[in-house]
Amino acid sequence: MVNKFSEGRVFVAGDAAHVHSPTGGQGLNSGVQDAFNLGWKIALVEKGLADKSLLETFNEERLPVISEMLELTTSLLNAAMATGDVTVGRSPKIFMLGINCRFSSIVLDEFMLPVDGKPINAYGVLDEGHLEAGDRAPDAPELLHFQPEKSDVTTLFSIYRPWYHTIVVFAPNLTDAFPILAALEYDKNVVRSAVVLPSAAPAAHVASPADVVLLDQEGHAYAAYLVEATQTKVFVIRPDGVIGAIVHGAEGVKRYFSKIFVDM
Repeated sequence: MVNKFSEGRVFVAGDAAHVHSPTGGQGLNSGVQDAFNLGWKIALVEKGLADKSLLETFNEERLPVISEMLELTTSLLNAAMATGDVTVGRSPKIFMLGINCRFSSIVLDEFMLPVDGKPINAYGVLDEGHLEAGDRAPDAPELLHFQPEKSDVTTLFSIYRPWYHTIVVFAPNLTDAFPILAALEYDKNVVRSAVVLPSAAPAAHVASPADVVLLDQEGHAYAAYLVEATQTKVFVIRPDGVIGAIVHGAEGVKRYFSKIFVDM
């Protein structure tokens, strides 16, 4: 693999940046993740919405992931060559659902205490009982999407898009969510918002500053994001599907975006 993923205006990703054994089937997804990590950052810089220093986080976030991936695929190859069995040594890591950039300088988690010298575990195993900023954002089905004329059922992945950040406010009711959203003003071309209400909340459409209001009918979203029904918690989902921030309210969201955008 290369010793860095960028130099000035030159960036490398996928097979141009790392070559390895196909054992474990990690190559294609790794290359796509490289490109996705870089793509949204280049788009913001090109539009003048982010400083070019944001592009430096491509190397910061992807180099540890690929380094650990190469160690994994090499160990799988060595085990297969030694035993003649290509299934030896496989673990849930190869599902790639635990890949994270918790160590990134641009993610923000107000619910985790910073630990100096904390080891990087970029190629972790998915732990549904633990969620931090820098992790892959989970999906959640069976969400009732309130709309003026006819509500329908949707999923969280259906509202996330690769060309904007999504601010997701989990709140017991809209009254708790409104002040947070009212304090945030961003270009809707690059930032959208959603409120997720617990199943016990009133199931009716009301005017809201959020782009989307969802009722978590079966509790899937609250379970996946580890939020209590009485709790207010805000997540910022990046265009590449990574949790950029987990914060208490509007000030935390502003802190996160101060590392992403130039003054907006």
